[in-house]
Amino acid sequence: MSRFDQICVEHQKASRATAFAFIFYDFIDLKTKKILKDQGVFSILDRLSGHDLSIFFLHTGTRHAIEQFNNTFLKRLEIDETAAPPCIVFFKLSKKGLTDISVAALESEDLIHGFRELHDVIQSYLKESTAKPKYIRWVKSAAKFVSIEAVKEAIKYGIGLS
Repeated sequence: MSRFDQICVEHQKASRATAFAFIFYDFIDLKTKKILKDQGVFSILDRLSGHDLSIFFLHTGTRHAIEQFNNTFLKRLEIDETAAPPCIVFFKLSKKGLTDISVAALESEDLIHGFRELHDVIQSYLKESTAKPKYIRWVKSAAKFVSIEAVKEAIKYGIGLS
């Protein structure tokens, strides 16, 4: 986490990404863990995201950490609704900090549909279409921007690293 802002800036300068995403998941959620560890899935998501999106994975491990995630991280991003992991937080990076923050909840219960949902969420974000699939629950931030330090601190506390 200490280098995440440097990595984002490097990706922007090298034209490797114009936006970023954190996939948060509960480490004991074997379905999501299996999806994310699959090399074929990783390759497909890498091709899908291309030079438009860099994706990071963060995991939590306890119910308490999930509650902290909702109470700390999402509040810091000025997101009113809760979105328990697994979910994806999308954002862009500016000199002020994180902007254009959106969260998509991942709710599929099985492996095959879980991958399809993850793929569709990323594809939907990249297309930035107004006609989002109805089965994806999007939560938008009320914040114009959030400082990088605030996000690092929120993630640290929100996933139980403190």
